[in-house]
Amino acid sequence: MSARQIQWDTPQQESVREHYDDLYFLKKAPEAGSIITTRYKGHDVRLKVLERADGKTSIAEVIGIGASGPDEQTLDLGKGDTVLVPDDKRAFVVNDDEDDD
Repeated sequence: MSARQIQWDTPQQESVREHYDDLYFLKKAPEAGSIITTRYKGHDVRLKVLERADGKTSIAEVIGIGASGPDEQTLDLGKGDTVLVPDDKRAFVVNDDEDDD
């Protein structure tokens, strides 16, 4: 299967691995069918895992991008793209605090 190599953003405090650092042995690695999230150029990207390339990387299909309008066209990444996602680039979805009122 052909998959693109992407320069994902570093997830920082939203990192799945960092969150489960002490308990990571309890957290299963994604498997085929899992839905995962990462960041690309400041946007949340949702992906469906197609297969595991090795013990630390998923081959996944982009199923959604948290962007709309002009930004979406400049991302050079779209729904249906198949990409490689290292486990250390997985992230939690960032919630926008403005909607909490």
